[in-house]
Amino acid sequence: MNPKIKRIRHFFEYLFFLVMGIVARLLPRRLALFVGARFGDLGFYCIPIRKKVTLENLRRAFPEKSEKEIKRIARGTYRNLGINAIEHLRFAGMTRQGLLKLVRFQDEHLIIEALKAGKGIVFAGGHFGNWEYMGCAIGAAGYPVSFVIADIHNRYLDNMINAHRKKMGINLIPKGMAIRGMLRTLRENGSVAMLMDQDAGQSGVFVDFMGQPSSTPKGPASFALKTGAAILFIVPIRQQDTSIHIMIEKIDHGHLVGASESNIKELTQRCTTLLEKYVRAYPDQWFWMHRRWKTKPADADASKPKNTSLPK
Repeated sequence: MNPKIKRIRHFFEYLFFLVMGIVARLLPRRLALFVGARFGDLGFYCIPIRKKVTLENLRRAFPEKSEKEIKRIARGTYRNLGINAIEHLRFAGMTRQGLLKLVRFQDEHLIIEALKAGKGIVFAGGHFGNWEYMGCAIGAAGYPVSFVIADIHNRYLDNMINAHRKKMGINLIPKGMAIRGMLRTLRENGSVAMLMDQDAGQSGVFVDFMGQPSSTPKGPASFALKTGAAILFIVPIRQQDTSIHIMIEKIDHGHLVGASESNIKELTQRCTTLLEKYVRAYPDQWFWMHRRWKTKPADADASKPKNTSLPK
């Protein structure tokens, strides 16, 4: 595409989202979320993007459930995604105080205790509830937290989203500087937030998730073991009153010395087991559209292992 035409298209996309955001912010929150849920229904019934993948994943994870129950969970997943879309549109006009009125931490003392230890924190989580609100709430609450970001093709939207993340207190690490940036952050007693629930291909470590061998990112475990940072598992749970509760659980790894493959696998399994606990309790709040079990153990075994060690 001609670069000039591409810029014009991106600018009008940006204007569209800007106007939609203004409209979304004019609605009372409860009404806005209702509209978002209806968008989710529309996606489930009329725009079957990833619907087949969603249903297949659910059948695989819950073989004991009826087809009616599987479809009910799938519809709830689409509704959560629609609500997320509306919340993102409303986000640009939100202050730190406004976000913290919606998002409440459970066991927040675990963050304070980990920072007192002086070795930083790895926040490990998944694509659950509204994961963007979860990460930004940590920064809004005054805790030093960094995100690794990849550029969005539309630079107007990219600038808008990242400007608001910074406004919420987030430090942004470019993807090309991810490893060194995160190591530096942890060694300065900061924290990094990482999502670890999507297929990691041949570079991942296979652990059990929902009864299936699942290629999982090594990052959270590797960084925690390399630096001695605390690892806290976090998950945002939507409540009936439209608030979001962030559950925090500490994962002890003091007896695991060094970032060996066996230690990385054990710590990754502990994180994944916690994720599974919440997915089973709130299945409609997880992102089932992703091909979570795309990579099979045989695929990884057939390929020469990559060097996944972290720089010193």
